[in-house]
Amino acid sequence: MKKIKQYPRLLLGFLGEERSRMCYYATALFGLLAYAYLFFNHVNNNDMISCIPYGYGSGLSSGRWMLHILNLLVDKIWGSYPVPLFNGLLSLVFLALTSAVLVRVLELRGKWQAFALAAITATAAPIGSIFFFLFTTHFYMLALLCMALAAWLLKKHSVWNFSAGVFLAACSLGIYQAYFPLFSVLLLLELLQNCLKEKLPYKALLLQGLKYVAALAISYLLYYLILQGFLLLLSGQVSDYQGIDTMGSISLDSIPQAYYHFFGLFTHNYVGFNATLLLRGGLLILLALSLWGLLCFWRQANRKSAVFATLIFLLMPLAANAFLVIAPQSTIYTRMTMGLIGIFYLPLILVKPLPKKLRVNAVVCLLVLLCAVNYAWQSNGNYMWVSYANEKTANYFTTMFTRIKSAEGYREDMEVVFVGTEIDDQSYQDNWYGTPFLYGGRTGALMQINQYSRANFILNYLGYSYREIYPEEVERYGEIITAMEAYPNDGAIVIVEDRVFVKLGEP
Repeated sequence: MKKIKQYPRLLLGFLGEERSRMCYYATALFGLLAYAYLFFNHVNNNDMISCIPYGYGSGLSSGRWMLHILNLLVDKIWGSYPVPLFNGLLSLVFLALTSAVLVRVLELRGKWQAFALAAITATAAPIGSIFFFLFTTHFYMLALLCMALAAWLLKKHSVWNFSAGVFLAACSLGIYQAYFPLFSVLLLLELLQNCLKEKLPYKALLLQGLKYVAALAISYLLYYLILQGFLLLLSGQVSDYQGIDTMGSISLDSIPQAYYHFFGLFTHNYVGFNATLLLRGGLLILLALSLWGLLCFWRQANRKSAVFATLIFLLMPLAANAFLVIAPQSTIYTRMTMGLIGIFYLPLILVKPLPKKLRVNAVVCLLVLLCAVNYAWQSNGNYMWVSYANEKTANYFTTMFTRIKSAEGYREDMEVVFVGTEIDDQSYQDNWYGTPFLYGGRTGALMQINQYSRANFILNYLGYSYREIYPEEVERYGEIITAMEAYPNDGAIVIVEDRVFVKLGEP
């Protein structure tokens, strides 16, 4: 009972502690720098377009059972409407709390270390990419907080903490599975921090490592079992999109790819995570400082602790890119590279063995903050690019429906029927494709006119609707369709039996 009474005081102490306040300041400053454009403008990618004015995306069919539960709860309370400012600010609150927890997970003592960690956590490319999906970003940021809390609970030595940590990790996976690599990285960094302190004997470190491996396995198993329970209860099934239905089938052949993409961060762009020369240079220097810290630890520590720390260091690339191994059939987008954020956390820990007089800690914090500024700039460029793509696409379909309504004999009660799916308009251009800051998984103007969200785009932006041609209509009007030109050429719009046929391409 005494412990329960202490919880409010402990919580207030956690929230008001100086390192926590530094996390709030950094998240507010860098979060608004990176996302204010998004919060105060109407910027939509294809998924966002498909989910407005209500919705949360795919839940149970994508294996996201916890996202399904959260949406049901929110829908009952006030409705699932993607209000950019509300969802965005709530996401920043979750991010600030996540950083405050991570400071404890990684045992960072300095206030500027806390500030730098929060800045990069708020702005890194995977987070900036997730903010494209403002209809569900707050849920994803809650998943991130759950994952950080899970890592923090696993530091404690009790069955209750272990169980609670595993359950929170399973819930986080139930919102977004791509956070699993970050969980692996955080547990490795916890082990590394214990190595540097040299307070635990080698056997105790080994047992802790085995505990963390067990936590990873049990959390994933728990996630999977709960998912199967929901699928059975609701008679659902997991989609085969991006290999979600085969996630967890480990591919050992993908392990070399994990190392290749990690060390390739210094030489070439990897799905927008390191799109600029400044980022690649900054990442290289941060890794070099981490290696220097590890070498200094070898000189200072006992051999077993140094060997254990080196092993952890060598496992980092695999943990950071673990999604390549556990979901080999997935296409990796920027938002799925959360584990790579660990490369910014690593030097904040390994700076400890370095000579204090060289002020390397200040250099690391400054470099991390510089990378955060770069990410904020990069995100703004992405959002502006998609904003222009929305305008171009809206103008394109406005022109199309103006031509439809201008067709001779058109009446407002006629159905508009699209024939074919792909528009191949050589006159339509997107001059933003050459920009250097694009995240993977975003959609520009050339893609938006042919995306699965096309019907929703036309309905949401223009207020009109259409349907795809039926197979029997293809057979019935075959000769007419064959004689039609493809849009936007003259002869692409024909009215037949009170239907307006618009030929985009071959059916």
